[in-house]
Amino acid sequence: MIVTVTVEIMMPKDFQDVEVEKRVKNSSKNSSAMSLEQFVSTMAPLLDLEKEAEISASMTSGATRTLDAAQKKGSSILNLKCVDAQTGLMGKSLLEFQSTKGDVLPAHKFGIHDVVVLKPNKADLGSPPLGQGVVYRLKDSSITVAFDDIPEEGLNSPLRLEKGANEVTYRRMKDTLIQLSKEVLRGPAADLVPVLFGERPPTVSKKDVTFSLFNTNLDHSQKDTISKALSSKNIFLLHGPPGTGKTTTVVEIILQEVKRGSKILACAASNIAVDNIVERLVPHRVKLVRVGHPARLLPQVLDSALDAQVLRGDNSSLANDIRKEMKVKDIEK
Repeated sequence: MIVTVTVEIMMPKDFQDVEVEKRVKNSSKNSSAMSLEQFVSTMAPLLDLEKEAEISASMTSGATRTLDAAQKKGSSILNLKCVDAQTGLMGKSLLEFQSTKGDVLPAHKFGIHDVVVLKPNKADLGSPPLGQGVVYRLKDSSITVAFDDIPEEGLNSPLRLEKGANEVTYRRMKDTLIQLSKEVLRGPAADLVPVLFGERPPTVSKKDVTFSLFNTNLDHSQKDTISKALSSKNIFLLHGPPGTGKTTTVVEIILQEVKRGSKILACAASNIAVDNIVERLVPHRVKLVRVGHPARLLPQVLDSALDAQVLRGDNSSLANDIRKEMKVKDIEK
């Protein structure tokens, strides 16, 4: 099994720089390699700091701010009306909003793929939302948001949108860190984690690897890289400047491992990076599933999305019931 993993913690440059630097230095000043325990104990509070930074940048934490001040800051759009509601994007509810005061939306900091919450226009800052969604389309005069479900009431009155923080994502990352520290000795990563943390050297197969290329246009360095990757039993690092064919090489490695019968998990630091890999794999007709919110995916890879495959399945109604149950459990947490 090949697992390509990128872990990236992004924080505003002006947020807790000193605190983060201090935590990292303290965790590694006595050793050149960070142990698993040190990694978990360092990353867990950093995730909390990142979540707090995102929440503080959104309206949800601004109990002392006024609505007008929030709109001037760009974190909220007031005085909206719902002008269209339709079902699309693999069963998501697409609601289009326009301003009640003119043809053009006020200046704002909303962008495609942002998590937003919908509230009545005059509701208190800390009031519960009518719904949470993802910005799907943005124009000068309108903003379209993809919701899992259309709010049952409140759409006929003036509305506002606030930038929100996806706390579920942070909770899942924290749970994963905790699970990593508990399950590492008996889970599928039992052989990989000690290598990643410098406790054991990586191993390479001594047997010659033979393979026939799917992409016959690869150069000598790419072929050599693929051979070394296929010979590596637990980890192989491929790096280089932009435009040197790294993605093309990774796609070939994935195809070779699929041919071997391996199951592949491909991860990256951005949605667009994963979409690029999916787009290049599709012509080879490999069995793949693109995991992610449909509103965040490129149109050309939507057929590979998990939601699309669920809708095409014979048990789509059962899957919808399971999804609703999972949503309720997330809210209860």
